[in-house]
Amino acid sequence: MYKPKNFSINELVHPQIIKAIGEINCWRRLQADSLKDLQTIRDDWFKKTGSGVYCNRLDIGIDSRGLRPPNDPDGSYYSTHKQGGTFDLEPTNGDHIGFWEFVYELIKEGKLGYLNTMESRTFTPTWTHVGYMNTNEKPLVIEP
Repeated sequence: MYKPKNFSINELVHPQIIKAIGEINCWRRLQADSLKDLQTIRDDWFKKTGSGVYCNRLDIGIDSRGLRPPNDPDGSYYSTHKQGGTFDLEPTNGDHIGFWEFVYELIKEGKLGYLNTMESRTFTPTWTHVGYMNTNEKPLVIEP
């Protein structure tokens, strides 16, 4: 089982799921290749900017940016967030445009091995949605 070096389960999984099945089973439901790419994003963004990356932020009530429960009202009914391989990320320095472009380039240059899909900034101006879809486009930019 792969666990990234500096992501906690609370950052990546909705509290309802953690409470229902426990941390170990939550880690098992997250896709290892997605987690490796998240670690690359966090590490490389820090190297570039000295700034961090948020996913869930329970301190301000944001809890559905990683693995979501089936009944979660955030996002669409068939959201890939409910499959454990899609995440909404936010740079701690507030540079949302720069961060989106940074992740775009990581995918384009093949530095991420699994995550290949992003939502258009038009729909997610204050976070970067990254996930996986069966596509040859790198990145595939979707408009939900």
